[in-house]
Amino acid sequence: MDAPSLDSLRQEIDAIDTDLHGLIRRRAEVVEHISAAKPAGGLALRPGREAQVLRKRMAAHDGRFPSGAVYRMWREMMSAFTLIQTPGLKIAICRPDDQPGYWDLARDHFGCQIPFVAHDTPAGVLSAVRAGPTTIGIVPAPLETDSTPWWPLLAGKDTTLPTVVARLPFLAMPNARARGISAFVLARIDAEPSGSDRALLSVEAKNGLSRDRIAAAVAKAGLPAFTSALDQVVAGVHHYLVEVPGVIADDDPRLRDLETALGLEKGCAAAIGAYAVPIDAKP
Repeated sequence: MDAPSLDSLRQEIDAIDTDLHGLIRRRAEVVEHISAAKPAGGLALRPGREAQVLRKRMAAHDGRFPSGAVYRMWREMMSAFTLIQTPGLKIAICRPDDQPGYWDLARDHFGCQIPFVAHDTPAGVLSAVRAGPTTIGIVPAPLETDSTPWWPLLAGKDTTLPTVVARLPFLAMPNARARGISAFVLARIDAEPSGSDRALLSVEAKNGLSRDRIAAAVAKAGLPAFTSALDQVVAGVHHYLVEVPGVIADDDPRLRDLETALGLEKGCAAAIGAYAVPIDAKP
């Protein structure tokens, strides 16, 4: 049997491209129907659902086409559809002059269609998100050495305060300046489960708490065993960022049980969001 000619193979590729483009337009039509069925306004962002879709695509992928390219294609599509459903959508990024990698993190996750606005500090990002319900924020992941941590500010009750809804990178890109850094995504929506998640709890204490004491109190409150606990002191007050598996709502009664187990006042333990556990690219 004769091998197909180059011309016939190129015609097949053209036909595949036509089918792919048609499926993208069809996907856009379905998204428009979904958008029409939801209340008008607000932020059309579903980080948990997006993580589920991306995990499924990465698990199903095989062949020589790079899995990272598949990821970027789906990320670009999902972000474009979010922009279509959310007029005025923008990304506020904490990108100090000496740390350009955070721009790369945002671009790799949110694509090239959504407008980006750079800020010098996490405080600037937080202000932008609080001022605009359709603004998404990108801030550096917390470190013990932070002099002005941003995350304790999320523990308040003001309705304009955002929550953590994702962690970047969800899939590391090998050619980005963002290697070795991580960021959190802030938005004025509730965190949602993806099937494999980490909840973030903020605990405020006038006196220091040992990690053993925190672990015992977490267990007594019926919460999952914590995976990490960051300790920072602001104006003489200790703030602990505790990560536990799952997604915890701020009205979860176990948070009140945690305060009791730690001997804290009511309101000193708060859920400030959750993120889908990142995935690794296939070789």
